Amino acid sequence: MFGSSVRFPVVVSFDLDPAADDVLALWRAPMGCEIVSAYATVSNATAADATNHFSLALRNGGAAGTAETVIAAAIQGTAGWAALTPNAFTVTAGVVAAGDLVEVVYDEEGTGTFGQVTVQMDVVYGT
Repeated sequence: MFGSSVRFPVVVSFDLDPAADDVLALWRAPMGCEIVSAYATVSNATAADATNHFSLALRNGGAAGTAETVIAAAIQGTAGWAALTPNAFTVTAGVVAAGDLVEVVYDEEGTGTFGQVTVQMDVVYGT
């Protein structure tokens, strides 16, 4: 779809504990692009648990950050997280317009949380 096949990494790292479900801004697209792959890596392991866990999803918030278009569905959750192991998102709607805000959706159950998380998106720019 896009004129180039060169992938550029966009990496965002944060270490706050939202302590509840939250939506966090990751990145504003400077021009039309496609997110072709994405990964999340946490610094601390969390065991598989049906009660205490968290998941991450990606969405396109649009220009105002209020839209809710799913880029990639939630990953991990009850399966837990291995420390320092990239977990791939399945990108289903990666096309992002110039000015759109890419967000991570944090869904926490019980006391499951992370110490630090890094999200990497591999992006192809241009139309």
